Amino acid sequence: MHHFASIRLTAAVAALSIATVAVAQTKQPRIGDAYLPPDAVATIALAVSDTMASPAAELYPTEVADAWCEQNFGIPARDINQIQVVVGEVGPNGPMGGVVISFNSDFDASGLNPQLVNTQQPIDVDGHTAYEIAAMPGMVMHAKDPRTVLLASENYLTAMLSAAKENSPGELAKMAASIPDTGTLIAVTLIEPVRPIINGLIQMQTEQIPAPFRNFTRIPDLIDVVVMRLDIQNPEEGMKLVMVAGDEAKADECLATMKQGMQAAQQMVLAQMSQGMNQDDPVGKATGQYMQRLSDHYVEMMTPTKNGSRLTINAEASQGLAVQGVLVGLLLPAVQAARDAARRMSSSNNMKQIGLAIHNYHSVYKELPQNITSEDGTPLLSWRVAILPFIEEMNLYREFKLDEPWDSPHNIKLMDRMPAPLKHPGIPTAAGTTVYQRPAGKNFMPANGKLRFRDVTDGLSNTIMVVESLGQGAVQWTKPSDIQLDIDQPLAALGDGTRAGFHVLLADGAVIYLTNAIESDVFKSLLTRNGQDIVDF
Repeated sequence: MHHFASIRLTAAVAALSIATVAVAQTKQPRIGDAYLPPDAVATIALAVSDTMASPAAELYPTEVADAWCEQNFGIPARDINQIQVVVGEVGPNGPMGGVVISFNSDFDASGLNPQLVNTQQPIDVDGHTAYEIAAMPGMVMHAKDPRTVLLASENYLTAMLSAAKENSPGELAKMAASIPDTGTLIAVTLIEPVRPIINGLIQMQTEQIPAPFRNFTRIPDLIDVVVMRLDIQNPEEGMKLVMVAGDEAKADECLATMKQGMQAAQQMVLAQMSQGMNQDDPVGKATGQYMQRLSDHYVEMMTPTKNGSRLTINAEASQGLAVQGVLVGLLLPAVQAARDAARRMSSSNNMKQIGLAIHNYHSVYKELPQNITSEDGTPLLSWRVAILPFIEEMNLYREFKLDEPWDSPHNIKLMDRMPAPLKHPGIPTAAGTTVYQRPAGKNFMPANGKLRFRDVTDGLSNTIMVVESLGQGAVQWTKPSDIQLDIDQPLAALGDGTRAGFHVLLADGAVIYLTNAIESDVFKSLLTRNGQDIVDF
C-alpha cells in the first residue's frame, strides 16, 4: 500500500477510535486481529447464538438455520458462537478470504456432511491438516482447535492462522483491535485497497447509470472506510452506518452528493408511483400526500450526519427493519457488483497464465500447443495437458500416459486434479471441467497440424486464442475437445442471457472483456487468424 494511502487509513483509525471511545471505556470485547492478515480489506462478525436466543429474533427462521447446520455440520446453529468473514485483496492467484466459526461446545468433525467436506482424505497446507470442500473448489476446512474451525481459500489459510503473530498488522487489523464487537453484526471495509477494482467496475457501467446518479461514482474516491453495526436488541443503536472520508472536505462533498442522489431518487419514485393517479380525487390526492410524507421521512432518516470526516446514518430499532430493507436494496447490487468484479479479475488472471504458458510452449517448441495425438493422428489428450509444464504442473504432466486417451483407466483418475488456472472462480461447473476453451472453426487459432505465431497474419492482437465459455458448455479439461462456434452466429454459444459478456485471450497474451453487445462481424474478425480483416472495437 502506498505511504499516502497508509496515512489516510491511519487517520481513519483515529476517527473511528474517537467515535467509539465511550464504548471502549466499558472494556467491551473488540473484533480482534486474530485472523486478519496485513492484506485483509474487509471483515464481518456475526453473533449467532446470542442473536438466536434474543426475543427480538422471535420471528427469524431459527429452526431452518438449526436444521441446515445439523444436516451439514452435525450441530444446531444455536451452538455457533460467532461467524467471522475475512476478505483479502485480490492477488495474482485470485480472490483470497475465509470464514472463522467459533462454537460454544467442542466440534466433532465426524458429523460433517461427506458431500460437503471429505474428511477421509486430508491434505497438507503449509503444515496444517485441512480438508477440501467439495462444493467450493479451492476452499479448505481446518480445525484450529476443538471450538474453532476455519473455512478458507487454500492460498489464504496460512495467512489467517499467522495473522495474530504478525509484527506489522495491517490497517484493518488495527481498526478491528479498536472497534468494540457489540450487537448482532458488525462489518468493516477498507475502500482504499479495492478502489481500483471499484472504479474499474464503475467505468464499465457508467453509461448505464442514469444521469442524476452519476455523481455517486465519485463516492469511492472520497470514502476510505465503511463500518456498519446492527443491534437488534438495542432500541437506541438499532442500525448504524459510519463512513470515514479522506478528510473533512471530502466528507462535505460526499454528503452533498448523497443528498443530491437521494432527492433525485425520491423524485423519480414519486413520479413513477403517481402515474395514473387522479389528483382531483380526494383519495388520490391524499395518497399522493402520504407518499410525499413517507418518502420525506425516509430521505431524512437515510441522510447522514457529519462530524469532521465521519458521516453517520443511525436508525432506532423501531425503524431498523425498514432501514435494513432500504440498505439491503441499496447495498446488495453494489456487493454483487464488487463480487463480480473480483471474479472477473480472477478469471482474467487465469487466462493470462494460460496465455503465458502458450507463449512459453511456443518459445520452446517453435509451434503452438495442439491436442496430444496417437501416431495415426487420433486425438488422445487436450492441449491443456500439453501446457501443464508451463503452469508449474510438471509432476502432474509426468503422471499422464501420453499414449493413452484422456478417459483410459489410468488417465481418467487424473481428471479431478485440474490445475487452479483452469478453474473459473464464479461459473459453477462439474468437477474436472473447465470453461477455458479454444474456439474451434475454420481459420480459427486451433489448427490441425503445426501452427506458429507467424502464421497468424491478421495480427496477434487481433486474433482470439482462448474464450471463456458458458458453464453448461464446460468440457473435461483433459479431453481433446473445445467449443465449436458457428462462423455465421459465433455469439450464439457464448451468451444465454445469464451474463453481460465474457473474457477472451488474444494471441499476443492480452485478456479483454467482450460484452454480448459486440457486433457479430467484429467478433468474427477476431476469431479468424488469416481473414485479412480490419478489427475496430
